[in-house]
Amino acid sequence: MSISEIPLIKFENLTRDFGSIKAVDNLNLEVHEGEIIGLVCPNGAGKTTVIKMLAKILTPSRGRIFIRDKDNKLQDIATNPKNLHKSGFLIDIPNFYEGMTAYDLLKYFAKLQNYSKNKIDTRIDEV
Repeated sequence: MSISEIPLIKFENLTRDFGSIKAVDNLNLEVHEGEIIGLVCPNGAGKTTVIKMLAKILTPSRGRIFIRDKDNKLQDIATNPKNLHKSGFLIDIPNFYEGMTAYDLLKYFAKLQNYSKNKIDTRIDEV
């Protein structure tokens, strides 16, 4: 199997329940390199829940999420979170800390990610 055949993201029988409410029901989806996808469905259909599970903010009730790792192998994010590429998510309505400028916010997150202190200002200027 060539690298291009290996999905970047794979949802396998992904399900998330909140008590008796089924927010996501048996989602099976693969996203391959170069593809752009959109989750388009009515409010309450589970779009945000899927993204929150991908971001590891929520855990699936059943099923698995795989991401292609740095070695180009599919890796279950629940059982082996190491060797994954860093990623970020902007979910729902972004709320930033009151009084912070965009520069302050970028610097704050750069420090959280242990970005090299002597490169932060230059990188923020580039962004």
